[in-house]
Amino acid sequence: MKEKRTYSLTAKERKARRAKAMNVTRDEPTEKSVDYTEVRVAQEKAMIASQKRSRGTTVVIGAVVAVAIILVLSAILIPVISFLVNPYRGYKNVIARFNLSNGMKLEFVIDEEKYDIAATNFIFLATTGYFDNTVFFDAQNGYLRFGGYEEQPRLATSSTDYENTRHHAQNKEYCSAFSAIPTNRFRNGDVSYKFGYKLNADKGGEVDSLIHRIGALTFLYNDTSTEFQMTYDDMPVDTMDRRESGGGTSTSTLEPTMVGYALDGPDGETVKNLIAISKKAADKSTVTYGYMWKPPEPTIYINSVKVYNLNKDKWRDFNFIDYMMGNTPSGSRRTQYYTGLLT
Repeated sequence: MKEKRTYSLTAKERKARRAKAMNVTRDEPTEKSVDYTEVRVAQEKAMIASQKRSRGTTVVIGAVVAVAIILVLSAILIPVISFLVNPYRGYKNVIARFNLSNGMKLEFVIDEEKYDIAATNFIFLATTGYFDNTVFFDAQNGYLRFGGYEEQPRLATSSTDYENTRHHAQNKEYCSAFSAIPTNRFRNGDVSYKFGYKLNADKGGEVDSLIHRIGALTFLYNDTSTEFQMTYDDMPVDTMDRRESGGGTSTSTLEPTMVGYALDGPDGETVKNLIAISKKAADKSTVTYGYMWKPPEPTIYINSVKVYNLNKDKWRDFNFIDYMMGNTPSGSRRTQYYTGLLT
């Protein structure tokens, strides 16, 4: 027979106690319980802060790398760009580069300080495009000549050799468009006077020891205003062959004055090119009167003449007429005369 158990609490009291115990477990966390919501929020804040620090570090590193790349590229590109703009940076004197239609290049040092009159005339004509698309019109007696001929000279049949040539000075359309010498400076606006000036020789320029050395660039100051020559031989002869009206021949003596000299010296590319061009000269012995031209054949054009290292103070607002009508520092007149000049 099973023994009957006795309880100190009634069934109702025991039920109430169990219910109370269950409520405590649900609603009242123990000291070891954790609020996971706060933990998650804290973790997210830490992660966001870490991401911000990472992005900031990335931006700083990226900026440093970008600056480094820019500095490296600048170190590489600036010299390259400078060379392309001016391949003759560092030279004291003005440098002139002739770019020819046959692919050749001629480079000359222009001594503007020593040969002020002739060099200034050359630089002015070069920088205004006067020589561009003109030809070498003669190669004889050690000289290769150029200076405004639009095509090879034709046969001269009168005492005025230029009458049967195609030269800028005889091209009124060209003279009218040549704004570097303003038309309004001449009597009645006659453009034919623009290239009618005659210049004096620089002191010592006509007897300089370089004038009869290979690679010299000289100006024919007595005959013309715009014609120059380059020496392709040592000790060239200062004469030009002529045919007289009666059929005989004679020579005219030239009076050159120095302008400059070959950049790379007597054994450089410039002189080698001058010699090569001179060997192609054709004898125009059929000239009936006047200069007996010996131009290179086939025709070689001067595509352009680029001038570098100009004195900006002199050339920024340069006025050719006023400058040439003035005097040298020694007091001598630069211009012999300038026909038709108004002022």
